[in-house]
Amino acid sequence: MNRILNWFMEPYSITLSELKYLAKLKKNTEETKEKIRISELIAFNVVFLLFFTGFLLLSIVYIILSFFTIWYAFTALVISLPMMALAKSVQKKRYFNRRDAYIKNDPGLIKHN
Repeated sequence: MNRILNWFMEPYSITLSELKYLAKLKKNTEETKEKIRISELIAFNVVFLLFFTGFLLLSIVYIILSFFTIWYAFTALVISLPMMALAKSVQKKRYFNRRDAYIKNDPGLIKHN
């Protein structure tokens, strides 16, 4: 049970620590273009949290509704859980590899695994 909760809460902890890192980086950066790019990444992280929260709430609501309606209310999980898994994989495998390259506007900094 704890493992399932950690799966759902992991994007929140990662994104909140990322927001703190970006805020500190923005404060220490002097170049205007980099500050704008950091602000864009902060906005992206906020939108990511809203996206993930929307699918999490959708899952919870439809699980509750399934107790009062017929079993087909579980079909919303067929959409929301894969979308949440996709969002998590994009955050882990793509975002962190490209973040510094985006801030510096240097494609050579993209980390290839």
